[in-house]
Amino acid sequence: MKRTLQGLLITFVATLPAVADYEVDIDLGTLPEGNTEISGTTALVVDPGPPEVITGGRNNADLVTGEGMDLNTTGNWGNEYVIQFTLAEPANLTFSKDSEFAAGDPDFFLVAGLSTEFDVDLGKNVAQEGIWYHFFDSPAPDQGSMALRSGTYYLVVESFVGFDGAVNQVDATFSLNLNVLPADWPDEVTIDLGFIGSEGNPLTFDTFGSSFDTQLAIFSFDGNLIQENDNAGEGLQSQVSIPEGLDAGTYIAVVAGAGATFDLGPITTLGGAVGDVVLNYPSNPNLGPGAGTSTTRTSVGTEASETVWFEFTISLGPPLEFVDLGKIADPGVPLQLHTLESLVDTQLAIYDEFGYFLYYNDDANGTLQSLIDIPEGLTEGMWFAVVAGYPSTFLDGFEVGAGIAGGSYSLTHPNGIVPMVLEPTQPDWYRFEVGDPGNGGGNDPSRIQITSLTFNPATNEFTVAWDGALPGPFSIQMGSARDLAAIDPQDNVLPVTAAVGLVASPVTLRVPESLELEPKVFLQVVGIAP
Repeated sequence: MKRTLQGLLITFVATLPAVADYEVDIDLGTLPEGNTEISGTTALVVDPGPPEVITGGRNNADLVTGEGMDLNTTGNWGNEYVIQFTLAEPANLTFSKDSEFAAGDPDFFLVAGLSTEFDVDLGKNVAQEGIWYHFFDSPAPDQGSMALRSGTYYLVVESFVGFDGAVNQVDATFSLNLNVLPADWPDEVTIDLGFIGSEGNPLTFDTFGSSFDTQLAIFSFDGNLIQENDNAGEGLQSQVSIPEGLDAGTYIAVVAGAGATFDLGPITTLGGAVGDVVLNYPSNPNLGPGAGTSTTRTSVGTEASETVWFEFTISLGPPLEFVDLGKIADPGVPLQLHTLESLVDTQLAIYDEFGYFLYYNDDANGTLQSLIDIPEGLTEGMWFAVVAGYPSTFLDGFEVGAGIAGGSYSLTHPNGIVPMVLEPTQPDWYRFEVGDPGNGGGNDPSRIQITSLTFNPATNEFTVAWDGALPGPFSIQMGSARDLAAIDPQDNVLPVTAAVGLVASPVTLRVPESLELEPKVFLQVVGIAP
């Protein structure tokens, strides 16, 4: 039960460190193919001009984070030197240290943007758009490489100053050779597979069913090779398995013929083997027959004709905060969820546990509320329902753009009614089970069903009614959102007892004093064991 309460607002004002975004020290413009020397220092340099030019001497980020970044968060970086450049076409970039750096310990980061923000938990300013780094700590010659798509990027040279508690403010001087080579990135022939799963879920790709000797590789979106395979098992087709799954993001699968070589870019040589291509990729049975297979054909000639590129997306995974409804149906049994008789213009959607957006309704039965009716029922497993205000958008991968409508509503499901207050632009998530997916499934024949729940803010009282198979007595248990998240799965009981020894339904009770200031309060009716 979500409630809105009048109360005294106490504002605490804290003084936080000033945060400034990175500033570009030099713009190299569009990089040409071949070598470009880059050099500088993170120390403050003032060129009186005219015009006056100031470079270095700024410490706008102590740490760089982002996809593919795995830095020790206790590390600290001091002053930086920021180099902007643009790639007109996809390119392989190789940074070479041909001699030892003159001073300090420069570390090198590629970032997609200049923004920074203060991280309260870490106590430092953080740049959050990092995509690659290399420390060049090995003796010269030392190299670091990556592939990038066309666009504008920033090479940030940071002076490493030590770990928390041992900071040594020393500027760094650097000189690198940057080599740019075209990347074989045939965007025009890419087949978009769309969303195929959530991060951490096992993945398997194969070319079984293809008519020729294939090779298969999986790349990150920026062109780094993750895994490749030539011949799988006894055959000439290919298979790549990633049991630990992939992080959220966009990736590329490339199918080529025998003799091809995968590298940054990613194809550097072609083998000449061509034919009918079949790519089998992860899917789930809720999508129906034929899902998870793509077919096409290659022909001898160029990279664009001899290879096939497949783009796919991995989502972040299920929402971290949700109301757990437990088991509400058996497989194949007709199922309804709705927000009818609510006070807000709602939209309702259902996702499977893999993040596929499968059911949706906006206005039902001439109302502004929502109804999803599934006569054939759902398959066994974990499912997610989401309620959002109008106008909302729903995409695969648990992506919801919630609309501005808000207010009181109730979600009705086969086992009861959940009254809530919908906040504008904030979706409400619910998890429920169909059948017994392996964790107990909540398959309790004595399950107590709450049939109605109302709240009176004037008196701070709620009225709850239930229909359970147990004869009683019953207790009313309540708790905050924090209590719900930390509930003990062994007894599955919220910690605050609002009433005990009840034998009849409905009852009207006050919200316990310990929960009066909570924005969300959750309630359950519990049968007391003899």
